[in-house]
Amino acid sequence: MNDLVALNLEMIVTIVDGGIGEDVIDYSKKAGASGGTILHGRGSGVHDTGKFLGLDISPEKDVVLTLVPDSLTNEVMDAIGKGIKIDIPGNGICFSIDIDKVIGITKIHQYREVVEMKELLEDN
Repeated sequence: MNDLVALNLEMIVTIVDGGIGEDVIDYSKKAGASGGTILHGRGSGVHDTGKFLGLDISPEKDVVLTLVPDSLTNEVMDAIGKGIKIDIPGNGICFSIDIDKVIGITKIHQYREVVEMKELLEDN
């Protein structure tokens, strides 16, 4: 049975136009994240509707979920924001959610152990 891992984690949620999700993961990894999950969806906001050959269309969206230690959240979100030029209207949205409990992860747990070990060595 998996043990619950007690870490200070946050999930970064980034919603962008379809096809941009891979870029979001690349920017996340460059900032220290171990990866992410891309979910596909369809937008329904003001910027998301249009017509093509007389048919209403709603562009596809990528929803990228990235689980990171809270110490990396700002750095990863900043890298995503700069990478996808989030300050331009319609380029996407990015926010974080605190995570209380998680099971089934190893890479983030290993990251936390390395950080704690470094802090311990610096204190001595």
